[in-house]
Amino acid sequence: MRWIALLLLLCACTPKSAPEHTQGVTWQQNVAEGAAKVMPGTAIEFPKDHGAHPEYGLEWWYLTANLKDGEGKPVALQWTLFRSRIGKHRDNPWDDGQLWFAHLALEADGEHHALERWARGGSGQAGVIAHPFSAWIDQWQLSGTDEGFLPLTLSATSELGELSLTLTDSPIVKHGINGFSQKTPDPEHASFYYSLPHLKASGTLIQEGKAPRTLSGLAWMDREWSSELMDAEYLGWDWVSLHLDDGRALMLFRMRNRNDNHYFSGSLIDPGGQVTPIHDGEIQWRELDSVTLDGANYPVAWQLKIPNHGLSGRIETLNRDQRNQLSIPYWEGPVVAEGSIQGSGFIEMTGY
Repeated sequence: MRWIALLLLLCACTPKSAPEHTQGVTWQQNVAEGAAKVMPGTAIEFPKDHGAHPEYGLEWWYLTANLKDGEGKPVALQWTLFRSRIGKHRDNPWDDGQLWFAHLALEADGEHHALERWARGGSGQAGVIAHPFSAWIDQWQLSGTDEGFLPLTLSATSELGELSLTLTDSPIVKHGINGFSQKTPDPEHASFYYSLPHLKASGTLIQEGKAPRTLSGLAWMDREWSSELMDAEYLGWDWVSLHLDDGRALMLFRMRNRNDNHYFSGSLIDPGGQVTPIHDGEIQWRELDSVTLDGANYPVAWQLKIPNHGLSGRIETLNRDQRNQLSIPYWEGPVVAEGSIQGSGFIEMTGY
């Protein structure tokens, strides 16, 4: 659920730290300027749909990883490349009407850090090729091989260090109805959504003044594209992914309605990639603890129950401040779970 792009487009005026050419862009303008609609029954095809869909309003290539270093200490990673269709605003060959931006977040040693990069479409500074797969912005790149989508290699050099990660061995799964993922009771609000939930990750992290770290663990990659995800009745969303200790994976999201009529959906995925949809009305999701940061209240622990699937337990963040404090701030960080959902994963929260 990488919907932070929506928040950018909802802003009548983007923060000054964002590129000048995003000033004044609104979500309503984006949709009105001819972005394609997400329609049920549209087949997702590979390798074509690993690539970009410039006719749609926004999309993302989103990766999270729950890792441990050689000493068993947790290291959590988020890397996301976004594309947003903002329309062509000037007669300039470097402006193709697309805006690219990426987020890199690292949580280790009790600290959470996040960075961002921006690029105008048409410059070559950022982009995505479907096959052989490559997604990049500046010196950050996620790439596949000539033979297939996997294995993937992530390389990202920044002030957070030199990161190199190899990702292997996950089936591709489609959420909702064959990849058509409804986001509110109105099917007009939907995305095309597939994941690689069982990725095995290994690599290294080299940081100035520290010994190189050997990393290993599990990762999750999400792919979504859409032109309309929610309307003004919704404040934001919570999205969680979990690698369960029994080998299954769980994805859930709730769209938070202003009147507390939240919309829920999810997928329970077995080790082989078989998906069991979890429908609105089946999910009980309740806050147990929260933290106040800069005047905003964020939940940091939840009780989750999905009786129809025999799932229940507690989810809690590893850190009490996992905000990506970027041009558009939002919460993104690792969680641990206990009970019949015991495992580890990530949570994203917007609109708080």
